[in-house]
Amino acid sequence: MMSSRSKRYLQISEKIVWAASKVFDAIAGISLLAVMFLVVLNIILRAFFKSPILGTYEFVGFLTSLVVGLALAHCALKNGHIAVGFLVAKLPERVRAGIDGLTNLTAGVFFVFCSWHMLDYARSFAASGEVALTTRIPFYPFVYGLAAALILLCLVLFLRALEMLGTAVRQ
Repeated sequence: MMSSRSKRYLQISEKIVWAASKVFDAIAGISLLAVMFLVVLNIILRAFFKSPILGTYEFVGFLTSLVVGLALAHCALKNGHIAVGFLVAKLPERVRAGIDGLTNLTAGVFFVFCSWHMLDYARSFAASGEVALTTRIPFYPFVYGLAAALILLCLVLFLRALEMLGTAVRQ
């Protein structure tokens, strides 16, 4: 059984992760709006004034990476990812919770490695000074942003694993 202090730390951790995921999701939403605005504006400027926005392709690429990456943790918190559970659905609740817990734990470990490599990738971009061709915007801030998003996803998965494994043990 978990002590009251451990439960309190877990509750605080969940609140922090929820708040961070909401912030990341809001930034993802703003990035999506920026992509839509940029594409429409570029089409209008190109069609009517023969003057497109230089670097639109790069801006859309950077912003889309933020849209996808920053929304991952919030989607995981809302159980918005696709799960194929037709075999697991027939099992008892305790076994399902155990399988869910182990799945989240495995995914969390996988994304720890992804985060680590993404941080290493960002460091290499920062060291090399690599920038986008047209806009000259450096790549590394976006890669660091994606690494932060993956770290947050890891926290979500580990919290879910604790929750599910706790459910499996209690029943």
